[in-house]
Amino acid sequence: MELIHFRLPIDVGRGKHYSLKMSLSAERQVIPVVLVPPTSLTILTPATSANLGPGYDSLGLALQLYNRFDVEIGGHDPALPLIEVQGELGADLSTGPDNLFFRAFRLLFEQRELPVPAVKIRMTIAIPPGCGLGSSATAVVGGLMAANELLRIQNPALAYPKEDLLAPAVAAEAGNHPDNVAPALLGGLVATMVVDGKIEAIKARFPEVLKAVIFTPSFPMDTVAGRKLLPAEYSKADVTFNTGRVALLLTALQTGRYEVIGEAMRDRLHQPYRQALFPDMPAIIEAALAAGAHGASLSGGGSSLIALASTNFHPILQAMRETARSLGVDGRGMILNIDQQGARIVSPHKRSRKQGSYRRAPGTLV
Repeated sequence: MELIHFRLPIDVGRGKHYSLKMSLSAERQVIPVVLVPPTSLTILTPATSANLGPGYDSLGLALQLYNRFDVEIGGHDPALPLIEVQGELGADLSTGPDNLFFRAFRLLFEQRELPVPAVKIRMTIAIPPGCGLGSSATAVVGGLMAANELLRIQNPALAYPKEDLLAPAVAAEAGNHPDNVAPALLGGLVATMVVDGKIEAIKARFPEVLKAVIFTPSFPMDTVAGRKLLPAEYSKADVTFNTGRVALLLTALQTGRYEVIGEAMRDRLHQPYRQALFPDMPAIIEAALAAGAHGASLSGGGSSLIALASTNFHPILQAMRETARSLGVDGRGMILNIDQQGARIVSPHKRSRKQGSYRRAPGTLV
């Protein structure tokens, strides 16, 4: 008997929708086979710290702090995703179709000229938005990764290699800057540039012994406002100052010459101007250096500060906190390892039969 397989969507109550896998025999007899739960997956996307002092708009580092995005095929309207945001840090994020994660998710289907599926999205936010740790980059990269995985499930030929998601990620990111989205996507320390309109991103070695000590003030810094403070032109001396220190920083990281990182992370292109929005920044950076950090700088466009260290992590963080507090600046601190993997998919939950029901087995990182 020749069988033709197909699926029918059914509503099983409590807002759950399953598809019923069926077989149609040559005699047109419908034979039910098995209930298949809706496709779901989880994406973890790391925080990032861009610039690292002199690497303005060209260097970025991925950190082991993650925003988590759970995506499930479901809902009734592809244009109106069902979005739930967990975590007080995400209280101000949109839950409508203008949500940045969903916009990036939709972009990849549109690029393939395929219909966007109706989805349910749960966002668990651990990275403070607007504080120079790449929260928006995680949404862009996460949305693209989710869409790409669903395309892969539909047809492996439709999916892009991970590296090829960089261009649409930059296109979707506000300001179109690759220094945050590249490390969020690829992990590690990434150098980026644009050559003839094409974005190039190269991962550089970053020593495992180094950790990032992060101090995040209780106030955000507007990236757009910060960029407006930057001059339209720079002197030859300032450009030479920064290019030399980018070279010194990368060389120090490759050779283990950590004692020169402090000098290498100095900057003249953006930090002195952004200081107008954060006048106490230099004092907190100096406190980190005095406590044993190899180097320190503004993280991205701020307000977070990043110190690189191989020892004395807690004393460095304590010094940054106490100095900030003495200046009337409240904030939180973290000691983070470097993420070397970048955005990743947690494999779809497996299905097993147990007394006529389904249970979800833990996913595994892939």
